[in-house]
Amino acid sequence: MASQRLGVTVIPGAGWRASDIRTVAREAEEAGFDAIFNTEVNSDTMATAQVMGCATSRIQVGTWIANIYLRHSYVCAKGASLIADDTGGRFVLGLGVSHQPVNRALGIDMSQAARDLRRYVVEVRDWLDGRGPVTHLPQQPAAVPVPLYVATLGLRATERLAEVADGVMPTMWSPERVRQGRVVIERGRSRAPQLGPLDLTLGLPTFLGEDLDDQRDVARQNLGLYTSFPFFRQMWRESGFASEADAMESGAGPAALSDALLDSFCLIGPLSRCRVRLAEYREAGVDLPILNPPIGPDAAVTVIRAFAGEGTGAAYAGTVSGAPAG
Repeated sequence: MASQRLGVTVIPGAGWRASDIRTVAREAEEAGFDAIFNTEVNSDTMATAQVMGCATSRIQVGTWIANIYLRHSYVCAKGASLIADDTGGRFVLGLGVSHQPVNRALGIDMSQAARDLRRYVVEVRDWLDGRGPVTHLPQQPAAVPVPLYVATLGLRATERLAEVADGVMPTMWSPERVRQGRVVIERGRSRAPQLGPLDLTLGLPTFLGEDLDDQRDVARQNLGLYTSFPFFRQMWRESGFASEADAMESGAGPAALSDALLDSFCLIGPLSRCRVRLAEYREAGVDLPILNPPIGPDAAVTVIRAFAGEGTGAAYAGTVSGAPAG
């Protein structure tokens, strides 16, 4: 397993300080993880990625994901270009549309989300390639490459986005859905062979503990908010959990997350059980599993240390203690 890539994502908007971000990023690097990402929830994901990049020297840093409605594509591309340059090409730009309740609270219209995301990705790529329109100065291509990844849940959207992105960032897929995703990715990618192989990442909520029932309760506490998001309800309905989706629509909240549903998309329970499930995801076709720990710096460190040595960066473990403080 040490020869395969492994990532982790964190939610710094849940009360983290800059020092917490630096600490967790260094922990991930020293544990041999290949990448660390951060979510844009009550935070600026681009600034957070910059902090993580300045605190480390080897690990990839990135956004999981940057909400396209919060930045003009020009600003996003210029920021991504600078972070990538400053980190020596370690930055991955993950883009997505966020969620209806979030955008509604910010006064954002996302009624054409699928169209908006595809257009935005194309625009950002053009700016990065120096093809954007002249402003007061001619455009210049990014000094170092910036991989463009997109968040997706639906299989049809995944196929369409495989035509324009370097990677996709779904979350909460079962191994069975990963296999379905691989099929549509190949179909979409066949229409854009110039982009090369597409990187399939997957966010995996991770809840470690010897008592499986206790960890399922922790999972419900952490994931209950997702039951209010229509995109997730639709995905779970498509995945065979119609009764759970009905309960979510009726306002059941975390209680609608049945044991079977949680087990279908989480790494949950004892570490040995989680490792077996992680192997199943790799076998199904996930290129970069991204562990998603419970909220809080301590929980992130616990998960990172539990999986230490299981990414391809394990060979570098112990050699990066001199990383810049940021």
